[in-house]
Amino acid sequence: MEERLTKQNEYPDGEGRFNVISDPLVRASVKAFYEKYYDPEKQIRWWAGLFDPDIGGFYYANSARDGEGFLPDLPAFLGEELTQKIVRFYQIKQDKDDGYFYHPQWTRDQSRKNVMRYTRDQDWAIFVLDWLGAKPLYPTAIDRAAGQNGKTSSPDWRPNANSVTSYVERLLAETSCEHWGNQLETQATTFKATGTIGTVLDVLDRRINPEYGLWVSGYDAEKDLYYNKMTAPEPETPYGIFTNTYKVVKTYNIGGRRAPGAIQTVRNAIKAICSRDPGIRLTYIFNPWATLGNVRENLVRYGTSGEVSAYDRLIRENVVEMIDALGCSLGKYLHRDGSYSYLQRGSKETIYSTPVSLGLEEGDVNGNNLALLCATHICTAIGLSDMIPIFGQHHAELMLDLLKNAPPIKKK
Repeated sequence: MEERLTKQNEYPDGEGRFNVISDPLVRASVKAFYEKYYDPEKQIRWWAGLFDPDIGGFYYANSARDGEGFLPDLPAFLGEELTQKIVRFYQIKQDKDDGYFYHPQWTRDQSRKNVMRYTRDQDWAIFVLDWLGAKPLYPTAIDRAAGQNGKTSSPDWRPNANSVTSYVERLLAETSCEHWGNQLETQATTFKATGTIGTVLDVLDRRINPEYGLWVSGYDAEKDLYYNKMTAPEPETPYGIFTNTYKVVKTYNIGGRRAPGAIQTVRNAIKAICSRDPGIRLTYIFNPWATLGNVRENLVRYGTSGEVSAYDRLIRENVVEMIDALGCSLGKYLHRDGSYSYLQRGSKETIYSTPVSLGLEEGDVNGNNLALLCATHICTAIGLSDMIPIFGQHHAELMLDLLKNAPPIKKK
């Protein structure tokens, strides 16, 4: 059994899973990327090592697992007993008064200091509970926003066109594009529930720079820097600006509207990828790829066949170089145990101002998820309807075996 589990070539359909790519050069490039940058068994063993069997959750990093003052966070895996434990772990984190989910490591007041903290925790909890066939114990904040005569739990805006317009315009004027892109995307489901997502998109339609397909005002070719449309104190690198762009395009997808400037967006995303700048955090590598995936989804759903064809031509002309550039940058975040870290130097100590690890030279959940999701966006970018799988059935069996036999966590 153990010998079978450790064979690296036992995937669904074996190496044949790459045959869904018709172009031989692209197929060879994607295959080489998978083989060099993903070690599935190491990944499984790393993930399993973060599991706390007494609580039913996964720690953010090894230093959080081993250090006092940290509790598991909210990802998931399977098996009836484990499933019920994880479901309960999520459900009891929901506040019955406002419907949000608050992690027990931080107080409710700490979580409420950053809207991206508690809105993302809510979206993730709803997703995982639904995936596991369960429901929240109480109406969520999204449910309440949609069903209480237009009332919303947000203190910053009310569900009418004037209030939402003022709120979005203020965000764009007063914060960095990375911040406002994140904030609007994390609230997009609430805007949609209250019928105001169209108002948000109206503001974004007016504020895009059509020359770049980005929400910026200028570009310095000599310094390779984009400049924010708002009054941010510093320009941002191409990777940094795409933190905003892929979130904005995702917001258009949630709102059901064609995103403006799509082909120019694609040209600049390709340029950012091929600059081979690894940045200091993995999002700099991930975000241009995520932008491409979101743009293609947007064009397929809301654009024309001609626009989809123009997109596909641009990708086909550049994708081999793009995948090679991705690997060169991604490798700087890879650790010996097969995991990836969010920062080049190691795990991130805080997320949205809340502590998650000791910030050591180690992989972490955020970085690891982003690295694996790069495969999803490669496949989406080249026009595949599904991601080519990284893990096979034997990896799932290995994970379940490791989780069922996980030792109790002992803090150092």
